[in-house]
Amino acid sequence: MPLRINVVTIFPEFFAAPLGLSIPSRAAAAGAVSYNVIDLRDFTHDRHRTVDDAPYGGGAGMVMKPDPFFEAVEHLGAKAPIVLLSARGRVFAHADAERFAAVEEITLL
Repeated sequence: MPLRINVVTIFPEFFAAPLGLSIPSRAAAAGAVSYNVIDLRDFTHDRHRTVDDAPYGGGAGMVMKPDPFFEAVEHLGAKAPIVLLSARGRVFAHADAERFAAVEEITLL
């Protein structure tokens, strides 16, 4: 069974090129993996499809609203691991690759 990779993003068009080239493309063509790119804005409920907001308590910058993420994950109905990609996160290591190699589906936020 191929690995199913769900990518939840506010820029779904961005992923067409990298997933359609080189190793990701060959893996999909061989049936080893399938990609499901989900537009986070599809899970908003205002006419502007807003996914960010000012931080609680004020201050500079913007933060992502959690509700669209919760709805997107609920929509997927996945029992698969969910990986939150963050600049503050830890480095992806070989042990992580081994752990994820054993799953049938993974969701990247």
